Amino acid sequence: MPKKIWAIYRAMWSITALLLIVDIIWMRRSNVRIETASAMQGARIVALVAAITGLLWIMSRRSSGMPARKTFYQNAASLFMWITLLAAFTHVGIVFQYLCVSAAFPLVSNVLVSADHAIGFHWLQAYRWVATHRWIHVLLELAYASGGVQLFVIPIILAVTSNTKDYAEFAVQFIVSATLVILIALFIPAESAFIRFDIHDPGTISTVSDFTSLRSAKTHALTFASAQGLVSFPSLHAILALCLAYALRHVRFVFPVGIGLNSLMILSTPTQGGHYLSDVLAGLVVGLAVIYFVRKIFVEPAYGETPVRSVDLVTLTKPDTADSP
Repeated sequence: MPKKIWAIYRAMWSITALLLIVDIIWMRRSNVRIETASAMQGARIVALVAAITGLLWIMSRRSSGMPARKTFYQNAASLFMWITLLAAFTHVGIVFQYLCVSAAFPLVSNVLVSADHAIGFHWLQAYRWVATHRWIHVLLELAYASGGVQLFVIPIILAVTSNTKDYAEFAVQFIVSATLVILIALFIPAESAFIRFDIHDPGTISTVSDFTSLRSAKTHALTFASAQGLVSFPSLHAILALCLAYALRHVRFVFPVGIGLNSLMILSTPTQGGHYLSDVLAGLVVGLAVIYFVRKIFVEPAYGETPVRSVDLVTLTKPDTADSP
């Protein structure tokens, strides 16, 4: 990787380490703790991905006499470096999210509901309408759940198509946006619309049940396997949809699919994710700002991309008539 990309990589690890320190100090004074078995499992996952990264770098060194194979292993190793970072950040970020919710600042849910009404959106009516149209409900449910699948599939696509630098950009976008969103939610918290409107259908209020217990100052034992997304405003799901689609921009045949699928994910966020429309709109604004910030200030200059003038094949093969006898 270029030197400046290494600098960005180290900066993202610094953010992760800083959040880890905050988590450790804050947990000593809060009602949140991590189950020991879950913490060990998380550490093993990060260590495993790091070990795969090291193995791929070793294999790239041993393939010095085979350029194609060497390039493949280097790209794969670079990809797994960023995956290792995201694995570590995700665990640290989950704890930070739970701690921020436990701070229990005054809720702004009523303000968000009023803002939705002012632009003509009524969450409960929208939820009931989707629930009564089975195929629309199933489609939106699948679109909303596709985020987890895309997080697994897109790195593979980018590695196979030699676009690992786009995954690095996605990783930076995710870390920056997740940290920013959690900090916003710390001071401007809102409970899920599932809680606000007391929705007890399967897969609704049970997905955000930790929110109430965390704010009640009761001791909460966190397990990573069952951790919930508790940030309502802004919507991290909407931001993730933008970043996932953007990560595929250089994969010609997959990009349109990514746009369509993630557009549906954004549409599904209010009813399937229990978000107010204000959450989604704020998430889109934050997501676009982060994409622009990362692209223009960090990644693009770091890779030193310069426009290349396209040359017609005919021009390359045509004799230079000016020097012809």
